[in-house]
Amino acid sequence: MLNLRHSLSLLTLEVQQIGQIFQAKSMGILWHCLLSGTYLKHAVVIYLMDQMNVPHISFRKAPIMTYMEETHYLHYRPIFDAIKELLSNQEIFDNCTFEFTPLYHEGQRIYSEQYNGEWWERVQKSLPAESKILSIILYSDATTCDHLGKSSEHPIYLTLGNIISWRRNKPDAKVLFGYLPILKAKTISQKRSKGYKLAKRALYQHALDMLIRPLLDYTNDGFDLKTDNGELWCYPFISVMLGDLPENAALTLTFNSANCSHPCHACLIEGNKLNNAELSDDQIVLRTTGTMKAFVDQGVAQQYSLHDMKNIFWRYP
Repeated sequence: MLNLRHSLSLLTLEVQQIGQIFQAKSMGILWHCLLSGTYLKHAVVIYLMDQMNVPHISFRKAPIMTYMEETHYLHYRPIFDAIKELLSNQEIFDNCTFEFTPLYHEGQRIYSEQYNGEWWERVQKSLPAESKILSIILYSDATTCDHLGKSSEHPIYLTLGNIISWRRNKPDAKVLFGYLPILKAKTISQKRSKGYKLAKRALYQHALDMLIRPLLDYTNDGFDLKTDNGELWCYPFISVMLGDLPENAALTLTFNSANCSHPCHACLIEGNKLNNAELSDDQIVLRTTGTMKAFVDQGVAQQYSLHDMKNIFWRYP
């Protein structure tokens, strides 16, 4: 028993020294490590994690809106830092394509990846020669964090359409971009009020605007993407925003109801005609930026199940 006490005394001294050296904040953690026989390894890991300073994986916190005397914050990292994390993975970069690459089968055009599509071809032709497209894909979905549903977060992720799909579908080909703020009503009457609904839409739009606003600086001239093989002259584009129906409604500022006159967030087909499979292309009118801006400017937005406010994506190509 005496030897055991003596050994514990020595180990306690070592733990205290480690705590002083590594500035550990919790002796409880060190005692746990001590009893498990791995105190030194865990102390070193804690110290190294505290000392990590990798700019492109560091998150920021920015106030977005104050509503009902409560300030809502956006936790995020700059969009180019998220892209840098993706492309710093050599295997991912090796499976990236920056050139328009049409595919054909028996003389017919076929499509497999984004860079095989007509959108890529059209955008590539509009850019200066030798420049490339950096295709950004964003997707988000609010999720509960406990079984009772009392706490929730709204993560948003980023990946690139330049990555071939089989590689893009792997977990490490997507990076956490940020956490969108969530506006929560305290009462049922507040949740149904017009002020709350307007604030909720504005909060979502302002948060997205802060996330992607740096892209506007490179709309005209692009930027140089430095790689091991040299530099690529790239123009960044948000090609896809993925989400469920509520996300799409918040993104496009359309009514989030199946009972409204024009329930589709992508087109202006009336609700009672959405199941008509015989509609021709001429009868399908898409919700384009120009059309939606015109409806808002003319004061007829609600007739087309559109909220009467400007969409931040109208500024982006």
